[in-house]
Amino acid sequence: MIFRHGEVFINGKFERKDILVEDGFVKEISDTITGNGNEVDCTGLRIVPGFFDIHTHGCLSYDFSKSNPAEIKEMCEYYAKHGVTSILATTMTNEENQYHRAMVYIKEVMDGQKEHSDTKEASIEGINMEGPFFGIEKKGAHDPQYLRRISQDLFDEYNELSGNAIRLVDIDPTLDGALEFIQRNKEFFTISLAHTMSTFDQAEAAAKAGATHVTHLFNAMRPLLHREPGLVGAVSEFGLNTEIICDGIHIHPAVVKLMFKAVPEQMILISDSINPTGLPDGEYVAGGLPITVKDHKAFLKDGTLAGSTITLFDAVKNAVSFGIPIEEAILSASYYPAKSLHLEDTVGSIGVGRKADLLLVDGDFNLKQVYVRGNEI
Repeated sequence: MIFRHGEVFINGKFERKDILVEDGFVKEISDTITGNGNEVDCTGLRIVPGFFDIHTHGCLSYDFSKSNPAEIKEMCEYYAKHGVTSILATTMTNEENQYHRAMVYIKEVMDGQKEHSDTKEASIEGINMEGPFFGIEKKGAHDPQYLRRISQDLFDEYNELSGNAIRLVDIDPTLDGALEFIQRNKEFFTISLAHTMSTFDQAEAAAKAGATHVTHLFNAMRPLLHREPGLVGAVSEFGLNTEIICDGIHIHPAVVKLMFKAVPEQMILISDSINPTGLPDGEYVAGGLPITVKDHKAFLKDGTLAGSTITLFDAVKNAVSFGIPIEEAILSASYYPAKSLHLEDTVGSIGVGRKADLLLVDGDFNLKQVYVRGNEI
């Protein structure tokens, strides 16, 4: 398959190139590719890499903590149709048996995806384990009855059930044993600091121990103060990769712009979407807790935000509408998340040898067509 006459997003900028795709991977990128066969005329369109949402709990009434394989596959189809071609299946704090089922079911779907190159689903690149290693004060929408002390044995049990699929694990660095956990696991997993009242000094200790990531910056953490900058202040100081929910609800657009100016290469757009995503406003249950969705805002009875109802493609469009350069917004939804997980050689960008996960968009960044591993959605 040859994609012709498109403006291709390569190395952070758009260039007029042709793309040759064979067996689901990009084989060649050049000014003009000779040959016949199936061609896609991309005149007037831009070609950008499929987006990578490393923090999404679910959609269409399903979530990764409680869904069976058929439901997980349905979610993956939804993501792909909306321009998200890679994800980390993100779990929430839950009771232990539910963790067991979630890890096994996600592994089953991942194994099936590896066996089928003709997939039209977003690829599950691993698991983001958000919880249960959080304190009570900044628990957010996590069910407090299932929060746990940090336990290496429990984590190892979950990871074994998943077939070693956990790639990112979120912890509160103020908990007992946090630094030891980070030091022990930093070579094998991306450690993210999350749901915490961490001071700047505690964040520094965690970063020096090996943590490299921050979960949904500003949300469920100590606020930035001029005498105690907390975890927010540690982001630029220690080069922490930083998730940000760009729905216009969790964070003011001016703060989104501020962070992109301060640490553009560390910014990672996420959806943090929950199970009502793709559904009308109403009453739902997420993470075992009752929530309300009204005007795209999801919240608990006490007003606590409970995740978003957007897709990552929505987040990119929102970022651009806030004034973020389109190139930076694209990188923050594709290359930077892949790089944060050491997956940049296979996903997150358009390049020879990488998966042919491609989005065709028009000049207003409306999604016109999606290709997963070269398969038209």
